[in-house]
Amino acid sequence: MDAAEAVTMEKGPAGLTIAAVAERMGITNGGVQYSFRSKESLIAAMFERWQEEYAEHMIELGAVPDDEVSRIRAHIAYGSNYDDRSRRGAPTLLVSLLNSPQHMVQVRRWYRNRLDAIDVSTDEGRWLRLAFLAMEGAFLMRLFGLVEMDSDEWRSIVADVWALCDGKLPQAQDAPGRQAA
Repeated sequence: MDAAEAVTMEKGPAGLTIAAVAERMGITNGGVQYSFRSKESLIAAMFERWQEEYAEHMIELGAVPDDEVSRIRAHIAYGSNYDDRSRRGAPTLLVSLLNSPQHMVQVRRWYRNRLDAIDVSTDEGRWLRLAFLAMEGAFLMRLFGLVEMDSDEWRSIVADVWALCDGKLPQAQDAPGRQAA
């Protein structure tokens, strides 16, 4: 699966093939197919691995079962570490979504469940929802190259998202490159 993730990062989701993984590992196609009978089963295994690693990260970052606020805050902490998240999880998730409709259904359900579990009848919940969506949006825009940003700009965005989590609007002087109105 490490080889499959590496191929996905180097060649993109369309480049993930049994042959590319075999070449990366220095083995025959049959060697890969012995463990993963098809590209679909390889993708399913990658997705399952990503889900397990994600769950472990959430616990490490303070997520508590049945406490949606802690789960959303842990997810934002996970997303704020762009290098780690983009290096492993995002390519795996992307290839899964593009090649596997059942994974798309799972991810859509996961996002819907996250949003539905936030109590938007409170100010805290509305700020948390906004922070969650801002983090996901910024992460995906950077990942897909829709907006180029350096590490300083990323850190500034992350600081703004944390301010939103705490129910505050980010201060202009705290964000490099912005001018106060």
